[in-house]
Amino acid sequence: MGWNLPKGEDFLPTISLRALRSLYDEEKSYKAKSRLLVALKRKEGESMDSIASQLEMKRITVNITLHRFQERGIPAKDDEKRSGRPKELTGDQLKILRKELLKGPRKRQNPLWTTKMVMNHVEKRYGKKYTARHMRRLLHLLGFSVQKPRPRHYKTDIAKQEHFKKTSGKPSGNIENGASQYFVWTRASSP
Repeated sequence: MGWNLPKGEDFLPTISLRALRSLYDEEKSYKAKSRLLVALKRKEGESMDSIASQLEMKRITVNITLHRFQERGIPAKDDEKRSGRPKELTGDQLKILRKELLKGPRKRQNPLWTTKMVMNHVEKRYGKKYTARHMRRLLHLLGFSVQKPRPRHYKTDIAKQEHFKKTSGKPSGNIENGASQYFVWTRASSP
């Protein structure tokens, strides 16, 4: 990659300065607009040092941007598409997994799935290994949310709690404390 790139009318000879300015004005993407501005300045006959100084960019960034335009033309304003890593589970497998998860775990006391249980299920059923973090992300994409059971003290007497709920009555009023409200529950109802 050399530093001797054409400038002025010799830079991007197939497009006029007016057309380049029009593309710059219509562009919505910040990154593409920035790249078009570099090309526009070069088309106006500016040096790379001048462009870098005016746009507060590194000289190498200006050089790389101009080379992109030389090689690809106007489409160089946009990033090239990247395929990325393929998914571990196919779309059909994800649909089946979602249905399986909605049925609930088998032969368990807890009717809810844990991340670890889902990871083990996916590994046994589909032969795919996921990290806990990736599995939580996948579950979120499938429409599931994290549910945390309310903690219960080991000495809790559930029968006494239910009796209290039935005999305690309704809220007797509220206490204002700044912007928040606290309800006070009593055993007897107030007039």
